[in-house]
Amino acid sequence: MNNTNQPILTVKDLKITFTTQDAEVQAVKGVNFTINPGECVGIVGESGSGKSQTFMAAMGLLAKNGRAEGEIIFQNHNLLELSVEQLNHVRGKSMSMIFQDPLTSLTPHLTVLEQMSEVVALHMQLSKSDTRRLCTQWLDRVRIAEAGRRLNQYPHELSGGMRQRVMIAMSMLCNPTLLIADEQSGVAEH
Repeated sequence: MNNTNQPILTVKDLKITFTTQDAEVQAVKGVNFTINPGECVGIVGESGSGKSQTFMAAMGLLAKNGRAEGEIIFQNHNLLELSVEQLNHVRGKSMSMIFQDPLTSLTPHLTVLEQMSEVVALHMQLSKSDTRRLCTQWLDRVRIAEAGRRLNQYPHELSGGMRQRVMIAMSMLCNPTLLIADEQSGVAEH
């Protein structure tokens, strides 16, 4: 549990560099910010200024040619120093992200239920029926009509707005402490 006097997320002197064939490109140069409990923070900047890369680094999802330096402190750990296995225990459970493009973020050959169930299986000990019930409840909460039926559909069978709402529901399944919304509504503490 987070101490209410302690920041939820602290980013210190973050630098992100990508190695290309021609040169190294610095996408983020010394970014600093803090998110405290109860705050909703928006990161604003022009296209290509590194907003998404900042949070991709926090999630441990930079492209292979990317390198992050500095500190991203969440729950008393520098996320930049965690292994993939350690990050997997944080991602989706304590910290979740709604990605910018729901069509490419959802796996096309898996149903909505299969994708949502993966999150539940990784972080919660629920039966199949309880998992289905939880997933249905979250689809209802994000106002997807006929939620039970939608669970059996594939992403291409849903509208763009529905796919986005599925991503929101998936990101909220484990009641994360930090929700990052890329190109949505900023970053919010839940």
